[in-house]
Amino acid sequence: MSRDWLLYLDDLVESAEKVERFVRGCSFETFAQDEMRFDAVLFNLALIGEAVKKLPEDVKAAAPGADWTGPARMRDLIAHHYFSVDAKIVWGAASIHVPALLRHARALRARYDSEPRGH
Repeated sequence: MSRDWLLYLDDLVESAEKVERFVRGCSFETFAQDEMRFDAVLFNLALIGEAVKKLPEDVKAAAPGADWTGPARMRDLIAHHYFSVDAKIVWGAASIHVPALLRHARALRARYDSEPRGH
């Protein structure tokens, strides 16, 4: 049974919102030293990347300004090269790239909520 791609989009939005909450009001130094916060962000970045990989290409093409490859690459880094994960890269993804991706994902969700089913 195949999972509806809109559920992956919802996963992306939910995980991105969590990442935003986890880094809000936090400095890089605090983030890098807070093991639970760092791991929570890392986990949600992996989920975001996995969700992005599951979105149909035509859906991603509907948001051409979004960086769809960065999250997928980050997921692969976390999953396969976890030993080389750099806190500064994770911080940049969480504090800069995730908010931009979240804006695109919310816009896509709103667009597909207003259209008839079957993108």
